[in-house]
Amino acid sequence: MTGTVDRREIYDAVDERVDEMVEFLCDFLAIETENPPGRGYRAGAAFLVEAMDERGYDVETVTVPEAVVADHYPERTDHDRVNVLGRKTAERPGPDVHFTGHFDVVPAGEDWGYDPYDPIVEDGRVYGRGASDMKSGIVASLFAVDALEAAGVVPRGSITQSMTVDEETGGFTGLAYLVDEGYVHETNTDYCVYTECFDASRVCLGHRGVLKFHVTAHGEKAHGCMSHDGTNAITAMQALLARVDEYESELHDRTTELPVTPPQSRCADVSATMIDAGYSENVVPDRCRATFYRVLVPDETVEEARAEIEGLLADAGAATGVTFGYDEIMVAEPTSASRDCTVARTYAREIGAFYDDPEFVVSPGSDDQRFVINDAGIEECIVYGPGLLEQAHVDDEYVPIDALVTATKVMAASTADLLIEGGLPASRAD
Repeated sequence: MTGTVDRREIYDAVDERVDEMVEFLCDFLAIETENPPGRGYRAGAAFLVEAMDERGYDVETVTVPEAVVADHYPERTDHDRVNVLGRKTAERPGPDVHFTGHFDVVPAGEDWGYDPYDPIVEDGRVYGRGASDMKSGIVASLFAVDALEAAGVVPRGSITQSMTVDEETGGFTGLAYLVDEGYVHETNTDYCVYTECFDASRVCLGHRGVLKFHVTAHGEKAHGCMSHDGTNAITAMQALLARVDEYESELHDRTTELPVTPPQSRCADVSATMIDAGYSENVVPDRCRATFYRVLVPDETVEEARAEIEGLLADAGAATGVTFGYDEIMVAEPTSASRDCTVARTYAREIGAFYDDPEFVVSPGSDDQRFVINDAGIEECIVYGPGLLEQAHVDDEYVPIDALVTATKVMAASTADLLIEGGLPASRAD
């Protein structure tokens, strides 16, 4: 670092780029990258490659082989899965700070007051699908590095930016693939910041786990006028749902002391979320399929949850004489970093320049952080971004511009702390 650089110069460099950041975000939001099915990924990747090329990153696009896509999303192999990776390496050796975020977005739906893919700026907000979840996080990390360079910060080590796909449907051909292929590994990544939407005032340490699954009750078909000749799969499913209701009450007694937000989410849970059965009003159905969403608190494991569900199925089967088939959709183990790890403490300190009481939280839902901590073995990984959690997946999604600016400043100053020996001088903190 040059001797004259301090946080104020970094902040000023961000402030000088606010209009450029907003314009860049609007251009990014205008690219429709809806998932499912995964359309527009090539266009989104090309936009990001161009942006990083212009900034001097060594850029690589990582296309997922069709066979790998088919393993996870067999009905979507006609859409390319393209991830983007860029790295800047300093002359002096040192640690690597890796920013990562996803650029797929959930389908916009039809109830917007704005055009979700024609972003607008109004009342200090940028509106568009993906504004909070989470294209603004990618914009913040890119412009944070721009600000460091403009302020004359000369880091050690390297800065990596990865932009991935399919987080909204599990992340298996996005960040998980980069981890599997060694692009994100404890040998090349020291600190990781996942730029998901959690508000510029909070450090997110981890998330609850999830187990999504289908259960199919197998009965015997019959004419409705002779129902005694059949076995009604809907009735059998009703018996299972009654047991799931009791199980839900038990789960609500399993709580965690970790700061899951909102507080109502600090317990385990299970919900029946979809149900499908029947052919006609005069046919006793021989199939009834229900979909369930089981949420795990950090002290639980997927293996334990599975065993409990198998017990419920066995009990319902014994009571009804019906076979219940189990089909797993997705699993995500709970994940949590320590609030005492270096990257968490660094971000909390820098957030403190803007907020009186920086908050540590744990997400109620799962995200790609789990691949970094659980699979890549990188414990120095937090979630931090400008987007608002309550704006994720909603109509008329927006991100406040002041949150985008603040998060960019925090990312820039934190990166300087992590990549400069001794960090920014404490005497120049404000």
